[in-house]
Amino acid sequence: MASEELVTEQFKFFGINVEQDVLLKCCFTNHFSKGVNLCEENNIDAETFIEQWMAFSLNYVNGASPNLENLDLFVRKEFSKRRTNASAKETTRPAAGKSLTVYGAKATSPPDSEVLSSYVAVTPKRVKIEKDATTNPNNIVPATYSPTVGSAKYASRTNAGTVVHSYGDEKLLQELGKANSSNDVLSLKITQVPNDDDEVYTKAMLGFELLHEKASTFDNHIRYISQYIMKKAGVKESTSVRHKTQTNVYVAGRIECDADARLNAKCVVLQGTWEESLSQSVPVDFDNVYQYSLFPGQVVVLRGINPRGDRFIAQEVYCDAIQPLPDHKFDIAGKLSMVAVAGPYTTSDNMAYEPLKDMVTYINTHKPHVVIMTGPFIDSEHSKVKDNTMAETFSSLFGKILDSLGELSNTSPVTKIYIVSNLKDAFHVNVYPTPPYVSRRKHPNIHFVPDPCTLTINGIHVGVTSTDILMHISQEEISLGTGGDKLSRLASHVLSQQTYYPLCPAPVPLDAALWAAHAQLQASPHLLVLPSNFRYFVKDVNGCVVVNPEHLTKGTGGGTFTRVLIDSDNATKRIAAQIVRI
Repeated sequence: MASEELVTEQFKFFGINVEQDVLLKCCFTNHFSKGVNLCEENNIDAETFIEQWMAFSLNYVNGASPNLENLDLFVRKEFSKRRTNASAKETTRPAAGKSLTVYGAKATSPPDSEVLSSYVAVTPKRVKIEKDATTNPNNIVPATYSPTVGSAKYASRTNAGTVVHSYGDEKLLQELGKANSSNDVLSLKITQVPNDDDEVYTKAMLGFELLHEKASTFDNHIRYISQYIMKKAGVKESTSVRHKTQTNVYVAGRIECDADARLNAKCVVLQGTWEESLSQSVPVDFDNVYQYSLFPGQVVVLRGINPRGDRFIAQEVYCDAIQPLPDHKFDIAGKLSMVAVAGPYTTSDNMAYEPLKDMVTYINTHKPHVVIMTGPFIDSEHSKVKDNTMAETFSSLFGKILDSLGELSNTSPVTKIYIVSNLKDAFHVNVYPTPPYVSRRKHPNIHFVPDPCTLTINGIHVGVTSTDILMHISQEEISLGTGGDKLSRLASHVLSQQTYYPLCPAPVPLDAALWAAHAQLQASPHLLVLPSNFRYFVKDVNGCVVVNPEHLTKGTGGGTFTRVLIDSDNATKRIAAQIVRI
């Protein structure tokens, strides 16, 4: 039996002082408390009882202290199912005076149920702490053992809704801020572009890569991209990276670093293909090259000489393998409005999800046709996730988030939401490319897609990844004589290498087989969404509109998102975009 001292101690652990009548109802069985002992009656100890009460209090009574009234509500909601199951079990027990076999011995069951319980071991049912989010679909706050307080910095911001950057046609920009009505329905056909094997994602045994298969995967990529570069540059043939020559030749391979530190001009190594060079490597001298931009994993074609076969002296670098934009027929009778937003969706000091709630309000008001949301939704690096103070599972919290987005199907029926997975989510697998999320909650307006992916919206190709590839390349890149815009140059690497993640070795858990199958660009998209910690931007890179919406939250404050308007006919297209503060 739970004692008064133990229950009082458990409540004080959470900073709660309880009245004497509440303790009587929780702990004692006497005529004053009408024979009710909640702990004993429901076969739970004091610690489990208090934990269940805290989760119930935060979900249903806004963290109020226990009293007789909300204790009755607590009993009805939490223990009614337990008592129903107990009653059903009681009806299956043998009647008094009938035979009962216990552990192989035949005995006669006495009429007294207490004596019967001494023969049969009763196993307490495991208490389920997490709450069903369907009871309140608008409540995104997770169940915790302490009250959730919102961010004061976020609540006190004064620049909400401010447009901080604009791109595109002025007439479209004037229409971009206008809200759609429920009658602005477009006949949209949105599909994910499959790979060459007509697949959108392949199930794979993660962590079972064989080294020779992984090497073959990267060798095939080097050979394919280098041939594309040579064809575009008009180069007829290439030779081995170890071929001795006093005259100019062309060699193809992948940039690597021959040092334990960051790449620099003195430690660049070029790895050739198996077909031409038996995958051998050669150091490269860039002293005679006056313009280059290199990073590990980049496939290039070099022109130069190799007098002794042990050092290639480069004179020119070719790395342009950018594909043309796909032919499209934009057959929509109207303008397509889109919103692109990147997680995290709550500030770094709490799990109140205030920015996400404001994003839902914006979608409900403006009713865009397509919303692209990239993870993480429950960041595994968040302080409130790492300290294990949540009283429900990560999947349960994600279900609450989906329910809040699913409600938009009633208030904004014209909106379709596409959620891109992220390897940082605490409830998902930590691998890149990342498979789409899976949830038992089904909403007609929500669709899950992997990271990365390419969507086609009535002929318009939209490429999306939730991994910060721009920052990753920037941390490893070296350049000379390039000038111009660094962010545009970083984005062009994605297009010129024909892959969403060209960096190798990768600082993320990259699966080579999945990368080769699902991280390649089949064509340069019309719109490319690359969320990054870099400052937000919208730029035209070789005919592709590259958008960095940044993140919805920045520390304890609010961040930004992107809204896009596309107007096109069968021949031309016009894209306007704005970066807006949440």
